[in-house]
Amino acid sequence: MSEIRTLRTFLAVERYGSLAAAANRMALTQAAVGQQMRALEEECRRPLFDRSRRMIQLNEAGRALVPHARRVVADYDSLLIGTGLDQGLAGAITIGATVSAMGFLSNNVLALKARFPALSVRLVLGNSFELVRQVRSAEIDAALIIDVLRDTPAVERWTPLYEEPLVLLASTQIAAPGADPADLLNSQPFIRFDRRSLTGANVERALRRMHVKPNEILEVNSIAAIIELVRQNVGISVVPKLKHVGWSHDSLLETLALPNAKWQRVIGMIEGERQPHITSAVRAQLVQSLEDRAPDSMSRT
Repeated sequence: MSEIRTLRTFLAVERYGSLAAAANRMALTQAAVGQQMRALEEECRRPLFDRSRRMIQLNEAGRALVPHARRVVADYDSLLIGTGLDQGLAGAITIGATVSAMGFLSNNVLALKARFPALSVRLVLGNSFELVRQVRSAEIDAALIIDVLRDTPAVERWTPLYEEPLVLLASTQIAAPGADPADLLNSQPFIRFDRRSLTGANVERALRRMHVKPNEILEVNSIAAIIELVRQNVGISVVPKLKHVGWSHDSLLETLALPNAKWQRVIGMIEGERQPHITSAVRAQLVQSLEDRAPDSMSRT
């Protein structure tokens, strides 16, 4: 459906901030994206973008359209599952995920398999860059990854799913609700997330904005390992607030919002060209799950 494709492109422009970036993500030319956006404005009978600046931006009407567009696209993706049910969705695919996204993926795959007993889904773990390589080489069919695609040409389908803001993670032995993150960062041992990673680089930027220089004792490339070390009160850390992990119910952990930490880690699904009818059904299940949880969501998806 061309209208759904246009709405997906519109949401890509909103998410990535420019026609060029949206074109890269949607595997379109910038001219094609511009044509789609003009057609959408004609359909809506009002301008959706402010074109008075060097780079076009959504105007008030465009921003108001975003939640409606998301809802329509999510409903359409859910419809694909219903159609698949009528047709008896079957087949075998392999989907990868990062460690922090695997629980979310596996729970939804189980829900999907309960509806489609003839569906076989193999799950594999990996880091985002390796999973992207495996999708592009057709070793696997799709993956849930951190958004590491910004500077690479997008020939695959990419769907942002949810965001994870940076937070300060500390043991409840040293931090109470409402504690000052800067005070803790200046006084407590600090466990750094691997600075060579995208997340680690943005943690460093957040620390610089706060004008703090923590007493670094370890550098670790595993959020799970950092969580356990913080539980043991080895030190504090700055990490993404994992969306599908109940830190708020952990009596040993305190999470504190960071001032001026603008970056959020985006988790999304990348799909290859093989068996799109199955990967689209998985994507629709994930989107529907997030929509169902929206009232309790801690971040925009």
